[in-house]
Amino acid sequence: MNSKHFLLGLLTLAIIQSCKKEFQDLSSTQSADTTTTVSTQSRQPEVATSALQTFAMPVEVEGCSCYFAKSQEDYDNEQFVYVDDYGNSAYIKLEGKMIKIPMEEGDFDPSNFNKVIEDLDYKISMTGRKTSEQDETMMFQGELSVYIKKEDRTITTPVYGECGC
Repeated sequence: MNSKHFLLGLLTLAIIQSCKKEFQDLSSTQSADTTTTVSTQSRQPEVATSALQTFAMPVEVEGCSCYFAKSQEDYDNEQFVYVDDYGNSAYIKLEGKMIKIPMEEGDFDPSNFNKVIEDLDYKISMTGRKTSEQDETMMFQGELSVYIKKEDRTITTPVYGECGC
């Protein structure tokens, strides 16, 4: 009888030890998976959500021009997201870099507030409506989109501003 109890006890210990080891193996596998998942996630590149940045009136722009801000408050503080000189160049600031895009006279139709300017890297389009007109100045409110061709990405923002001399 003692040998039966001894064998039964030994068998029970073996089973418990085997289950315990299997449980530990599962636990370490799960924590390794979790660690792998976390480290994989932390290695993924962050998605850039950069937007148009504001800037003061470029010194190159004098006389007749269009200048737009994201809001009336930015407009009043002369913090623009788009400026052009009515025919030679348009300016935007993206990722800390001022971008100058050549344009031609006639790229802007004030009657329906539609403007499209394009070069090899960017396509700028603006749409909206005229909100008021005074002397040689027209106020507009609308939307500005900048298509970044190399990244196949578009940035869009509301705009408020004027065109005039």
